[in-house]
Amino acid sequence: MANIIEQATKYRIRGIEISEAEYYQQLTKVLDKIEDDIASLANKMLPITDGKLINLQQAIAIRPQIKAILEKHYLPFADRVVRQGFSKQALRVEKAFKAIGFIPPEFQELTKGDLALVKNLKQQYFTQFKDISNTFTRTLSDKVYQNTLLGSEFTELEKELRQSINGIYSSSNDPQMNKLVDYVKRNKDDLSKATLVDKAVKTLQTKFGADRAGNNMKRYAGQLLNDSLRDFDATLNFNKSKDAGLTYVKYYGDIIPTTRQICRSLVSGSLNKRKNGLFTIDEVKSMWGSRSWSGKKFGNPLVVRGGYNCRHQWSFVNPDWYEDDAEVLKTKPLVPTPKEKKPTSIFGSVSEEESSLLPIAFGATASNFTRMVNKLPKLPPIKKGSAKYMYFTDDIHMPITQRNISKNLHGKYIFTHEYGHRIDHKIANILSKDKKLAEKFMPTLTTDAILGEGVMTGATEYQLQISNIAKKAVMADRVVIKNNIKKALGVMEQEKADLAKVFLKDGSKKLGIMVEDIIKSKKFPLTIDEVTILLREQGIIYDPSDLNTVQFVLQIKHKLLHSTTAKWSEYTINNEIQKLSLQQINFEAWRTNGNLMFSDYVGAISNNEMGFGHSLHYYKKSKSTGITQRGYGTITNKHTTEAFANYTSLSNSEHKAIYKKLMNHYAPNTTSSFDAIMERSNLL
Repeated sequence: MANIIEQATKYRIRGIEISEAEYYQQLTKVLDKIEDDIASLANKMLPITDGKLINLQQAIAIRPQIKAILEKHYLPFADRVVRQGFSKQALRVEKAFKAIGFIPPEFQELTKGDLALVKNLKQQYFTQFKDISNTFTRTLSDKVYQNTLLGSEFTELEKELRQSINGIYSSSNDPQMNKLVDYVKRNKDDLSKATLVDKAVKTLQTKFGADRAGNNMKRYAGQLLNDSLRDFDATLNFNKSKDAGLTYVKYYGDIIPTTRQICRSLVSGSLNKRKNGLFTIDEVKSMWGSRSWSGKKFGNPLVVRGGYNCRHQWSFVNPDWYEDDAEVLKTKPLVPTPKEKKPTSIFGSVSEEESSLLPIAFGATASNFTRMVNKLPKLPPIKKGSAKYMYFTDDIHMPITQRNISKNLHGKYIFTHEYGHRIDHKIANILSKDKKLAEKFMPTLTTDAILGEGVMTGATEYQLQISNIAKKAVMADRVVIKNNIKKALGVMEQEKADLAKVFLKDGSKKLGIMVEDIIKSKKFPLTIDEVTILLREQGIIYDPSDLNTVQFVLQIKHKLLHSTTAKWSEYTINNEIQKLSLQQINFEAWRTNGNLMFSDYVGAISNNEMGFGHSLHYYKKSKSTGITQRGYGTITNKHTTEAFANYTSLSNSEHKAIYKKLMNHYAPNTTSSFDAIMERSNLL
């Protein structure tokens, strides 16, 4: 039986490798075409005098045409990957389950739930492919503008454009360089020629100044191609195995020179807890939670595995299929007992519109959030208009352009945010009508009268909200945030000035090293990979020597954010008196999607002392929760419900583990209080 499991898993892995090789060849051709078209477009559109760029107006006008070229070539490729590649791999997963055989027939084939998951995963990953297209539209457009602004030689711009797309593999006018590039392209995966490939790369880097490890489109698109195919397989395999009641796993895959130590140890058996190499799911989660390594991805370890570009897969098994060292099938195989199938979805009785939106917003597996959603009545049809939740009528309003949340990332954040308001109000309404349940849900309710105000009493039934349980925590964080601003702003600006001196004296390389040392320090909440991810979602390429990255890192280090209403104060910077305010600090990296929700989260808690999203007038006109502190104002219903709605949106985003770190870094009391509220979902 062990051989059957191994063969079925290797069949899935081999299928991924075949698809990846096929699509990578297609990707190479697509990027070569994009590179040539972009270079040709720049040559035609951008006026030059004496070989130098001169026209800023044309440099700005070229952006829509750059976007059109990327969408013309790259998005059809992405569509083929998710439509054809994912569908073929889904059939391979089904075939692997059938080959194992010792699983109830209803779980061997793809169920309606599996097909719905496949559809959602296709939509999710196509959005990620589209994000790369948008990011490099901006990157290429910025390079055109910056080089024109500086009056650079056209040849220098062309080189930068080509390398932004293909890195070391970009085309050149030098025949010798093109010959080396072609050799590296053809043989980079041939281990027998690894020494010759490395020699060719070094020649390109030293003689031609080509950068293999640059932040180019080929690098990110290639990584997403690999990870999307493998993560899709892992997610579908995990989902089917869970339905079938399989709770043990075994790690499979080969070992190559770049294999991470965690994967190497699992494949070789050095981490085995049992002679048959099986682990429980909880053991795997504990192992992943207690270790760190380069390239580690956050998320379910049964899905993300070793991290970016990981080649390995888990296989789910029943321990009764193995017998100690022999690992042979017992004479009478035990079929795993499947979990009882619920008559309704994890979201309960929902409208048809909700059934298509909720799995995208909150995921396809049960969580504290889905348990709360399960207790709510059906949502009325979504209405047209600016985004908001109307608690009097239980209506969500959203612009029509944002409703396809599978393809509109901003729309997904907005919908989940507004649905967070709905959870906030509707669950409180349920508690207000069931005192015994409320006392279980809020253990200190009988001894703390203030706790119940705004949750059970003190407002109309439409204004009650469970977020008010956290009102004391919100005030505690507000005090810390406001006090921190006074000292941290001057310290941050002085550090920025010191880094500027390093840049002028020692150049960008030294600056980059110092900024990465900040990220690697124990007190900094994120890793370099996590900073890269958050910047990428804003259309910014991570570069530790670039001003946007530097300011983003310093703001996180000092727990500061832009504010539209902050006051001005005097600070001493470089022995000179300067007037500073949070109004002036950069917010380029906080403008949209998850980072915008995070800014609104902090803004709601701090009453816009820092952060932004809602106006001071909006917060002030709301009902008080009964919590007031001199010098720090009053906590109103709007403060708590907006904080909770943003918490809901961030906690269900693709990068929820990263945002949880940021929320705990800036507002640990509120975040911990909301976590505790959600953990009580099983009491409802």
